Amino acid sequence: MKMKKRVYLALMMPFLCFVGGAAQEVTEGVPVDENPNLVLWEDSLVDNKPVLNPTKFWDNWFITVNVGTFYNLVDNGGSAKAGKMFQPAAGLSVGKWISPWGGFRLMGMWGRGAGHTNPQYVGDNYYHWNIINGYGDALFNLHNLFGGYKENRKFQLMALAGIGVEHVESFDVKGTNITTEKNNLLGFRTGLLASFRLNKALAFNLEASINMLDDSYDGQVYDNKWDMHLNFLAGLVYRFKNHDGTRQFTYARRNEEKYAILNDEINRLRREVEAMKKAPAVNVVEKVVKSNQTTVLISFDANSTKINRLQEVNVYTAAEAIKKIENGDLYITPASNITDTDLFNGRANAVRDALMNEYNIPAGHIFIEQDRKLVDSLDPSKNCVVVYIVK
Repeated sequence: MKMKKRVYLALMMPFLCFVGGAAQEVTEGVPVDENPNLVLWEDSLVDNKPVLNPTKFWDNWFITVNVGTFYNLVDNGGSAKAGKMFQPAAGLSVGKWISPWGGFRLMGMWGRGAGHTNPQYVGDNYYHWNIINGYGDALFNLHNLFGGYKENRKFQLMALAGIGVEHVESFDVKGTNITTEKNNLLGFRTGLLASFRLNKALAFNLEASINMLDDSYDGQVYDNKWDMHLNFLAGLVYRFKNHDGTRQFTYARRNEEKYAILNDEINRLRREVEAMKKAPAVNVVEKVVKSNQTTVLISFDANSTKINRLQEVNVYTAAEAIKKIENGDLYITPASNITDTDLFNGRANAVRDALMNEYNIPAGHIFIEQDRKLVDSLDPSKNCVVVYIVK
């Protein structure tokens, strides 16, 4: 094989290898059922399981509005009519899922308490009071914890456990021996929550939990250690958008459509290489000039300043080359005479911005030179990278 063939093949093979790797570019944040071209990125498996896309602090937050009832389990409740012990309740909570398996919420509620006097001493009397409480709850998604995470699961069962403070006041003491005016009590909570996914942003929750409090919760203190109220709540959940536009955790994926485009380009270049191997040998006398300059060609679509997807590999090549040169410079210049200065500057700036923003090449080592003659006049021994913009 002659010199030109060897040089061409040597230049093509790094390109082929890189494009093969670039084809597995990860696409963040799009669930698989929303784009059939996105598939799980098998190359990112850990313990034979796909990994999740990274999240930020403000991802996976939600807000919930609840309405329902308290059922009060208090002193002398056994002699009361069950229907009398149900009282209205409403709440608002804000929370965050730290992982698909666990999160937290801060919840405030208002409700009414219901008590019953001992009919043997003061008659069969019912009384009420106001309740305002605030709890911090840990949330555990049982489906994800034991069944593995699945995007867009329609139904999820969760457990919760929390601690908080309850303020009770405004006791209706008419006809009773209750003398308490108000009180602040430490409370503990545990329960279950069923969540039904309505769409990307909304879910409907049904919650059953129990709050355990000091015996003075109902204004009466007997031998019982705890007073309690059961909470039966229905809630509407709104999940805020994440930084990538989703409202949930997502798996890393690759874009099969883009993979197909790059794969076609790889096959085309391989066919060209095979054709060159079969071409008749041509004797070429070449003058070898020693040069330390690395040259890269970058072409654009007609009248466009946007870097074509197939040219991104050349930008990468230029970036890798300049990184290998200590304090080296990179020159962006036209491959031929400029006919549209604004168009050239737009393309050159696009290349410069890509090198700076995507590959962290210092701006002080990137030069845009409209006069190619000045770049061609550089000392061949100067260690640098030259990027030619092709019309």
